[in-house]
Amino acid sequence: MKSRTLRCVALLFSAALVLPACTFTDPTVSSSSGTAGLPAAELEEFAQRALEQGAPAFVLQVRNGDQQIIRAHGVKDLDSKEAAEATDRLWITGAGTPMVAVPVLKLVEEGRVALDAPITGYLPEFATIFPAWQGTTVRELLGSRTGLPDYFPRLATSMPAEQLQTTALSYEQRLRIAADTGLPRPPAVDRVLWSATDWEVLAWMLERIHGRPLAEVLDTDVFGPAGMTNTMVASPGQPSEPMLHGYALSAGTRLDFTRVDIFAGSGDAGIISTVEDVSTFFKALASGLLLGDEMKNEMLKGSQYQLGGLQTKDGICPGRQHVLFAGGGGPYSIVSVSSLDGRQQAAAAMALPPMDLDTGEVPLLVAQIEDVVGSTAGAMCS
Repeated sequence: MKSRTLRCVALLFSAALVLPACTFTDPTVSSSSGTAGLPAAELEEFAQRALEQGAPAFVLQVRNGDQQIIRAHGVKDLDSKEAAEATDRLWITGAGTPMVAVPVLKLVEEGRVALDAPITGYLPEFATIFPAWQGTTVRELLGSRTGLPDYFPRLATSMPAEQLQTTALSYEQRLRIAADTGLPRPPAVDRVLWSATDWEVLAWMLERIHGRPLAEVLDTDVFGPAGMTNTMVASPGQPSEPMLHGYALSAGTRLDFTRVDIFAGSGDAGIISTVEDVSTFFKALASGLLLGDEMKNEMLKGSQYQLGGLQTKDGICPGRQHVLFAGGGGPYSIVSVSSLDGRQQAAAAMALPPMDLDTGEVPLLVAQIEDVVGSTAGAMCS
């Protein structure tokens, strides 16, 4: 299956598995009672295969109603080799955009923002930076239908990896990098055309309307109400532990790439979370804790197209739909698949084998993880 996971990671890495494989450690286990019937075997096998190919850590979750298994394999970091835990955080990048969409849609519920209004009415600077796009609407931004150039590929190739780690950017700087690509506006965008720039525009709008940082807006509108106690918007500097450490290769040397200041505060890439909290987000959304039915349905079904980066999936269970969201920041990958009511969920995340920062092909492990998570969700159909 083709997913946003591939979109995120393809921008960052080529497949260069050059370090020895990590040792497969005993998993940490967190579960409620009666988990014998939960189908975790395929994910467990995939976790072992990932570690054998050099992935430092792998976390999996399977939940069916009140039954749950959460397990971590591998190590927090390659230096201390301390065992990974299921509560360790990681950068989730594109998997966080539905979380940013929620406060935008709350503003729509409150009548403070109109989905089909031009973004320039809320963020006048947009017209100055992108004059050819000044008719772009909030709905188009939420639905990835703007055709705006993606700022990140240009940024990623403009400086060495070490500088990416210590360079913090404002929303305006990210937008101006995108504008400097010189790409013309497409004549029509009739399909999803992912651009990280869309989410920098929306995050900037949220800060402008609320008069508060994105971190505070998401704490109030999303993380707190959903009970996501291990999720935050990153600020510049080394993220606070416990983290699953991710690695890149710079001139053949292994580089701890857990600190990535270019992502700090980003609407597309700035969220640090856990596998369990990512699943908790959708459970809260499905149960009506975050949005009313009309705006929730815009995210899941949409009168024109889905908003917020969630993807509905057919074919996992006969006659039923599931919701997929996926992403990964830097050397990470995360995928979550949920039933529409949020009762059945399968999710997994890994710190990827250390690789060169590049715009090359997607690592095979990343291409495979969505299928394995989907297959696990399908095993709970009955």
